[in-house]
Amino acid sequence: MKTATEIRVGIVGLGTVGQGVIELLERHGPFFARELGVNFRVAAACAKEAEALARVRDENCLKTSDPMAVASAPDVDVFIELAGGEDGPKPWHEAALKSGKHVVTANKALLAKHGAELFPLAAQQNRCLFFEAAVGGGIPIIKTLQEDLIANDIEGLACIINGTCNYILTQMSRNGSSFADALAEAQRLGYAEANPGFDIDGMDSLHKVALLASLIYGRYVDYRKLSVEGIRNVSALDIRMADEMGYEVKLLGAVSQKDGKVLAAVYPAMLERGHQLASVSGVLNGVYLKASAAGAQLFTGAGAGRYPTASAVISDLVALARQKSTGNPVPFPMAFFSKDNEAELLSIDELETEFYLRLTTVDKPGVLSKVTGILGDHGISIRALSQKPEHDPANVPVIILTHTVKNAKVAQALKLINALDVVSAPTRVIRFYR
Repeated sequence: MKTATEIRVGIVGLGTVGQGVIELLERHGPFFARELGVNFRVAAACAKEAEALARVRDENCLKTSDPMAVASAPDVDVFIELAGGEDGPKPWHEAALKSGKHVVTANKALLAKHGAELFPLAAQQNRCLFFEAAVGGGIPIIKTLQEDLIANDIEGLACIINGTCNYILTQMSRNGSSFADALAEAQRLGYAEANPGFDIDGMDSLHKVALLASLIYGRYVDYRKLSVEGIRNVSALDIRMADEMGYEVKLLGAVSQKDGKVLAAVYPAMLERGHQLASVSGVLNGVYLKASAAGAQLFTGAGAGRYPTASAVISDLVALARQKSTGNPVPFPMAFFSKDNEAELLSIDELETEFYLRLTTVDKPGVLSKVTGILGDHGISIRALSQKPEHDPANVPVIILTHTVKNAKVAQALKLINALDVVSAPTRVIRFYR
């Protein structure tokens, strides 16, 4: 029997996902040795808690609370970072790459912010920086874009890529819950943090969308230059109206290209109930894309969690093992994540779609004529308008659906509409996605 090649792994972060990685490596170790000829050994582990370190059973494993000790350890072949954080882990990644290690990470915030430096560094060192677990958890979307769809132009991508937001919106749709109640339930179940802003304001989704856009078009997309809107202002009325029209409201990441320029953004969107993405509910994630040769594709699954994320981490380890056996350490170009190769971006103002507008007005004659007059002046055609009953005459909901129009025209019109003395609250906007 052929002797298995040992690949020594160093793990920083032994929380839920880190423990999952160790468990799966132990569970499937005999299979990897037999079928792949590889023995993955946890040679170094880093955690703040001694209890977590004690769960690593290998007596020869370096156990430390210092991430740099793992990054610089001479007997580690692959550095795995599962600690999280935008800035703190960057020196660890740099040290690991410069010392000749491959890197596997689940840290989308780090890559979105510092990927333009880290990916070129990996390329310079002829080492891999893999991140399957950073986008979509257990969904194999990164390798799909890098390898399986390499012969395709991606004509457009839409994704539900944050489980917290998807759970909240699903609860509001299924149970008629308010946003506040649905958020509280998500927090009770552990689907949302005590401070949920990073999720519900769309930043988590934005980081992932920027990485996907960079992969799709082979140019660096800076998330800081993209438009983002969260779900704080989505109301039970909006959800009810969507349901009556045959739509689901989702927090959507959308990516497209026009004339060589990239349009990427995150915003609440109306999806027709028949759209493949509309069925992605609860804490699940989904990625929908249109490929020039393969056609429409939907990838869905758990976007977070112990074993789904650990599964993605180990898929990267296995990919590294296979490359080692073939003598090709870098399977795809990474240097295009460089500031020297930054994508030219289109503003969300250039987006053309239909709009759902929810105005809050006072109950007075002439209100609707003022509003429709402004919309008409900006070339915005109305396809439906309704006034909803409300006990408070100072806060009457008015729902307007537009025909296809540029985002810029709607934004300009709403500045004037929201300034009217008969409009008692900012107008809420939800875009349609077709």
